[in-house]
Amino acid sequence: MKKVVLALFAILLLSCEEEGPISDAYELLGFEVESTGEFDPYKTHIDTAGNQIFVFSSANLDLNSFPLSLNPVVTVSPGASVTPSSGSAVVFDDPEDFVKYTITAEDGLGSEEYMFTIRDNQIPNADFENWFEETGMNSQPFLQPGKYAETSVWATTNMGTSIYSIYGTTPQQDGDNKMAKIETVETVAIPIVAGAMYLGTFDLDGAIADPGNPAAAAKLGIPFFQKPSAVQFKYSFESGDQLIQAVLKDPGNLFGGFDIYNLEGTDKFGINAVLEKRTGDMVTIIAQAEFESDQEIGTMTEMNLELQYLSDDDPTHFHISFSPSVDGGMFKGAIGSQLIIDDLKMIYE
Repeated sequence: MKKVVLALFAILLLSCEEEGPISDAYELLGFEVESTGEFDPYKTHIDTAGNQIFVFSSANLDLNSFPLSLNPVVTVSPGASVTPSSGSAVVFDDPEDFVKYTITAEDGLGSEEYMFTIRDNQIPNADFENWFEETGMNSQPFLQPGKYAETSVWATTNMGTSIYSIYGTTPQQDGDNKMAKIETVETVAIPIVAGAMYLGTFDLDGAIADPGNPAAAAKLGIPFFQKPSAVQFKYSFESGDQLIQAVLKDPGNLFGGFDIYNLEGTDKFGINAVLEKRTGDMVTIIAQAEFESDQEIGTMTEMNLELQYLSDDDPTHFHISFSPSVDGGMFKGAIGSQLIIDDLKMIYE
């Protein structure tokens, strides 16, 4: 009997040695989506730093395409598991919907979550009909453009001024239609804050680290792989009454007070669009367009902003930004300047 037990133990030990140690790896190695009638994938972009998966369709997605069922094939580290499982159906209810995938190591100790979204050759929520609720630094809710915080591509400076219950970007209702209203405002501590709306994310830590440089908080750009010829949108603009220049009394100290100077002239709004190729830390500008004007436009007017191509390379990212005070980053502008944007569309030849 003793010999039998020893033999079984030896067999079990040998089996464990052949199988090797239990893996602690939980990497995402691949993600593939097959074509359906409504969804024709041409590009998959995995952002490992941001834990995001983007799959781009060559066919434009509209509400008639939803609900949309896909069966992604997910490849992960040997021994690891993924939920939802590879090949199982996931359903998107609208163009801004998302699915979370969780990858768990074989030893069960480590895991990572990825957010899967689908895109086409347009910009999500470019009609600004959807706004989600976010909690500010004052513990009060405010509205941001997008249907879900997890998938919104639009960023604003609202979080930075939320401590004062001041918000430079808000929805503007016109009957059944919503638009984005971007204003230059003031707070009790800062005499002029130019509202902004842009494709990218607002980095609160960057704003805190460099409070005298408003641009430090703007992380511009979203993954984008098409080559549009222009960006079309509707806009109106109204300048504030008095153009001012605020100068820090103590450079580098945002809360040390300002000297304020009244200036001649009228505030200008600014729009900047850039198509980029990002390779590691290197950025190549593929195409760009800039526009600024002090002309007041009282009714919503359509503009085609043509992109000027500087390179034949294929792009990886795109960003566009809107400000009612083009020099607001230098604390120059007019309180009350107001830029309204609606119905943004990428134009292709």
